Amino acid sequence: MSLTENTIWHLYHSANALTIDGKLLVFDYATPAEERPAGAGLTEGYVANDDLQGQDVYTFASHAHGDHFNEVILTWRPKGGRITHILSSDISAGPESAHFMQPHQTLELEEMKVVTYPSTDEGVAFSVFTGGKHIYFAGDNAFWNWEGTRSEEAYIRDVLSKIDDSRPIDIAFQVCDPRLEGKGEGGIYVFARALNPILLVPIHSFGRYAINSKAEKKLKTLGFENTFWCVKGRGDSYSVAP
Repeated sequence: MSLTENTIWHLYHSANALTIDGKLLVFDYATPAEERPAGAGLTEGYVANDDLQGQDVYTFASHAHGDHFNEVILTWRPKGGRITHILSSDISAGPESAHFMQPHQTLELEEMKVVTYPSTDEGVAFSVFTGGKHIYFAGDNAFWNWEGTRSEEAYIRDVLSKIDDSRPIDIAFQVCDPRLEGKGEGGIYVFARALNPILLVPIHSFGRYAINSKAEKKLKTLGFENTFWCVKGRGDSYSVAP
């Protein structure tokens, strides 16, 4: 199957797929097979084996929580292509060929480098370098300001400053959680301020996408001048500049 290059598909909650440099990257896909409607694929916000035909597929799972990982990804078989699983080390399932990564590790693959960071919750966050781009995926590496008393500056110092800065971040998937509305939304604002990614993509909405529209407006008032993709729902897609 031919997929449009340099495209992101939102696959619910934190899951996203990205075509780049002849590869299909799938992050934190957690929808069980039985919940995918018959015939539904990327354009509907799901992954079907038909989408994977002839693709060089890389799956990433940041940790074992059920809203970030499902063993369905281990059943995918890209006919005429290949699949590589890059999983946090707290995930127990996976083939022998999978790459299980702990924080502070670097994985060198064909035309791709993956760097991991410790999460502020479970598992890891990823930087993926491929096609001349730096892609950051937070997983649960968020600003968990539940009591409204945590310091953004401490989050910058202890978390965000550890992200590989050998290249600016081209695409960032960062937490924007409606449960933390008014308390930093999980870090979307402080991330934009500290790292200024070229494209900022909100994740971790639990399907409550109104938070993204609110974040878009606030980012403008905060002076964020790069692009924020205001994800409206499952199956939304975005064309990334080459």
